[in-house]
Amino acid sequence: MKKIFFLTVCMIFALASMAQSNTDESALLQGIYGIGKQQLISDHMKLTEAESTRFWKIYDEYEIARKEIGKKRAANVLDYADNYQNLSPERSTQLINASLEINAAYFKLLDKTFRKLSKEISPVQAARFYQIEFFLDGVIRVKMADEIPLIAGIHEKK
Repeated sequence: MKKIFFLTVCMIFALASMAQSNTDESALLQGIYGIGKQQLISDHMKLTEAESTRFWKIYDEYEIARKEIGKKRAANVLDYADNYQNLSPERSTQLINASLEINAAYFKLLDKTFRKLSKEISPVQAARFYQIEFFLDGVIRVKMADEIPLIAGIHEKK
């Protein structure tokens, strides 16, 4: 149980450093790759002209919703960053639950977007989009995990 809690805390709070230094995930990707997220998507999707119009309409809807989820994620992480040294069991649980809800909303959005793209373009292109988004999200999480502060005393307990 302690290992599950620890892993959950690490995953959830891996976003803390981003919230402290850069609340825009797209800007973080720009800093890593030197180009914007939309350009990264465009470079890897390799859309035909016919696919492009339909794709970008769905992508724009996706990005609006994803940014709203990102704002909630950042607020939750900032709350953690402000309080991580003195987290009560109750506040820890609240932050974890909020993070789990945010992550669920993100994956629900990815699923919804995958299904739309599958119908409008093709399942293969939709899978490519999902793979790119999942990869970029992983890049962001790894970058942030490298800088996250741990809950006080976590290394003292085994």
